[in-house]
Amino acid sequence: MGLESVAKFINAVSFFDAFNEKEKQKFLADKACFIQYKENDSVFKQGEQGNTLFLVLQGQIGLFRVGTIKVAKGRVSLKEEIEKHITNLNPGTVFGEVSMLTESKRNVTARVFSKQAVVMKISKKLIDSLNHLTQIKFHRQLLLSLAIHLDNMNSQFVDLKYENDQMKKDNQNTLL
Repeated sequence: MGLESVAKFINAVSFFDAFNEKEKQKFLADKACFIQYKENDSVFKQGEQGNTLFLVLQGQIGLFRVGTIKVAKGRVSLKEEIEKHITNLNPGTVFGEVSMLTESKRNVTARVFSKQAVVMKISKKLIDSLNHLTQIKFHRQLLLSLAIHLDNMNSQFVDLKYENDQMKKDNQNTLL
């Protein structure tokens, strides 16, 4: 993948809007952090240690979580683990940041959901190599990304809560 095409991706992603050309060049200098994937390739797997974050530059990344199915009381379950598709991430979306910041294991698997994808792999080492002002801009953009993620999760939670309350109400009406 050429430097020109990577620069084009970076300029198309709002995460980098706060950075000037010189600062963007610092990101572009580490060619190894730009990775091209094909459909169904794993970016990382649930349970792996995470010390980097990623930024979708092109394509879609699907997030998947393996877990057990919860069953109603009084029923026997083999607790079969299944993989659940959580969401898709589009260009401009940061992911893997929680594991990088907390040095914890990945709680999902990230896999390419489109025909191909290009992601930027950003390590703590890369962030530390930036000058102080650029680090501040990077952290500000990361905080903005986290705030957007939190707001989206809050909206999803509220929607699920309303849905659950409505189902309970419908079930009570059915019993009457």
